[in-house]
Amino acid sequence: MSKKAMQKGNSGMAHGTLLRRTAIQVLSAVDEGEKVDQAMAGTPVSGPERAALQWLVWGTLREYLLLQKLSGLLLRKSWRETDRDLGFLLHLALFELRHGQRPAFAVVNDWVEMVETLQKSWAKGLMNAVLRRFLREREALEGQIADPDLGHPAWLAARLRAAYPEEWPDIAAANNRPAPLWLRVNTLRVSPEDYREALQAQGLSCRGVEWSDAALRLPESVPVATLPGWDAGWVAVQDVAAQMAAHILAPQSEERVLDACAAPGGKTAHLWAVGARRLDALDRSAERLQKVRETLYRQGAIAHLQVADATEPQSWWNGEPYDAILLDAPCTGIGVIRRHPDIRLRRQEEDVLQAVAQQRRLLDALWECLRPGGRLLYATCSILPEENLLQVRAFLERHEDARQQAHPLTGQHLPGQQDMDGFYYALLVKGA
Repeated sequence: MSKKAMQKGNSGMAHGTLLRRTAIQVLSAVDEGEKVDQAMAGTPVSGPERAALQWLVWGTLREYLLLQKLSGLLLRKSWRETDRDLGFLLHLALFELRHGQRPAFAVVNDWVEMVETLQKSWAKGLMNAVLRRFLREREALEGQIADPDLGHPAWLAARLRAAYPEEWPDIAAANNRPAPLWLRVNTLRVSPEDYREALQAQGLSCRGVEWSDAALRLPESVPVATLPGWDAGWVAVQDVAAQMAAHILAPQSEERVLDACAAPGGKTAHLWAVGARRLDALDRSAERLQKVRETLYRQGAIAHLQVADATEPQSWWNGEPYDAILLDAPCTGIGVIRRHPDIRLRRQEEDVLQAVAQQRRLLDALWECLRPGGRLLYATCSILPEENLLQVRAFLERHEDARQQAHPLTGQHLPGQQDMDGFYYALLVKGA
């Protein structure tokens, strides 16, 4: 969020009892395993305070483990299980004190008063003392939480530091920053040149990338509904790293193409936009496939959709081989932590093994659906070698008829590089 938008959002927080109570409830839901997007979906906060809520929740989640360490330094003992809501309140208050625009005394007073709404008035004095201690000892306390590892679960920090010893500080820093807003111009509806002019007419500047004139980055986030032609499907929100998929696979109009794990449909629509005209798309979830349907409708794309498990071709495949397959595989999502900060809390180390096993099943099953000479693009939004380089290496060892084809956009892309998310691509070609 831009500084201007952040200031606007914070200005409403002096009267934002509902906002603060909602923020506590969202953190509680995430702590119980719910995705932050789902937890936010049904919240009653709207209007200008909605932006403030998003800034507060996403920011607190982004720094959650740092704030947990900071809370531990400020408190003599941990909260009781029945008082975890006070812990969420403290995290939110500390985040606003560290990054907000309002006077510190107002922030402290408002969050201390929130203790009453939790019906725990006994903790008001404690909360007041802890927050004021932070303000008094801020410099020393900040020095104790400066280690980049603290922003990530210990197991994940250890894995990433081992895999990327030189790049790790930059990865950690990128994960702790808000993700930028990348757009993909829907060239079926408007030319990139005309869309740039439409942005400029609204006072919005943008920049692109060398390999695609349809990928545009705005300097600051804006409500997507205010973008030119949003309702008409002129543009989609899609990170530039995710936009690489359609360019690497480069489907031709006569080719039979499959998007094997399609939801929420951004890459499916992009495949259509770059030329795929015999396009199938699968997802295991009917609810998620409905999101694909909505995405395609808004952008004027067409695909044959099926609710199906891609690991079981006998249940959905008619036997006609595909010329090109996109496998945007389910993964740990470690490359998009900056965009989905709750991943830090929801992911466990055992999830890596489960993801690797599922990816292997998908690769082996879909390979049988590919014609000789066809190509399969394997993609993840992870940066763990087990899900990417090592996964592909093991696949090539299992399949003598497979080879990896070089492409300028394949390989491992790390979070923050060229302002993109962390993504991995491998283009696999089946021998004739």
